Amino acid sequence: MRYLAWRVSGANRFFRCSLRLRGGPLLVMRPKPSSDYDTAYEIFVKRIYDLGPDRPKNVRRIVDLGGNVGYSCLYWCWLYPEAEVLTYEPHPVHCGILERHMLRNRYSERVKLVRAAAGVRNGPCQLSDASDASAVVHSGDPASLRPLMQVDSADVFEGIGPDRIDILKMDIEGAEYEIMSDPRFDEVMARTRCILLEWHKRGPRHFGLDWCLGRLRTLGFEVEAGPSYCQEYGMVRGINIACGSS
Repeated sequence: MRYLAWRVSGANRFFRCSLRLRGGPLLVMRPKPSSDYDTAYEIFVKRIYDLGPDRPKNVRRIVDLGGNVGYSCLYWCWLYPEAEVLTYEPHPVHCGILERHMLRNRYSERVKLVRAAAGVRNGPCQLSDASDASAVVHSGDPASLRPLMQVDSADVFEGIGPDRIDILKMDIEGAEYEIMSDPRFDEVMARTRCILLEWHKRGPRHFGLDWCLGRLRTLGFEVEAGPSYCQEYGMVRGINIACGSS
């Protein structure tokens, strides 16, 4: 109710009151045109990252590619109190809000933020400035018509390290295909218990849902497609059959 009152007031500022989910973390939300409310609703109400009855136990390590403003990191820290999270996020505004969320909820020691776009090489890249739909763009991409900013790209295969991953989440607006096509992806997935992937089909480099399902199945994952939106993006959940959920 307090959030709705703030929305009706038209206040053009952060919602700085203590908006705490029942039994959960404190959230900061920006006014429209941001999609903070929609993102928080998907994560905490619709539970798009819930793995259901196959939810892994004893979760200690989560890799979150595409941290946005930190709602997913809050969800992981809240749901898995012994887990540490490694997250990648390139947008400087989002990084600031993410760090604010971790500080306010006392999760800073459990969450490591890499201020870079998740990719397969280190170096500069161009990012479209489109809130939660911000994406790394290449010459000729439709997104290149939007305002662009230069950010860093980081090789996730170097940053992830050799340890087991309990949950790998990818929501990186189409950059998932370059990562999933890299030969090093096979080795990482061999030691990953669960994957949560948002697939996209918005450009010529986007292979789509069927490709993602087939790629993960060849690596030994039992996968299912979640809800899709306008045939342009949707969720895939996968469990590594060899690792199981225990």
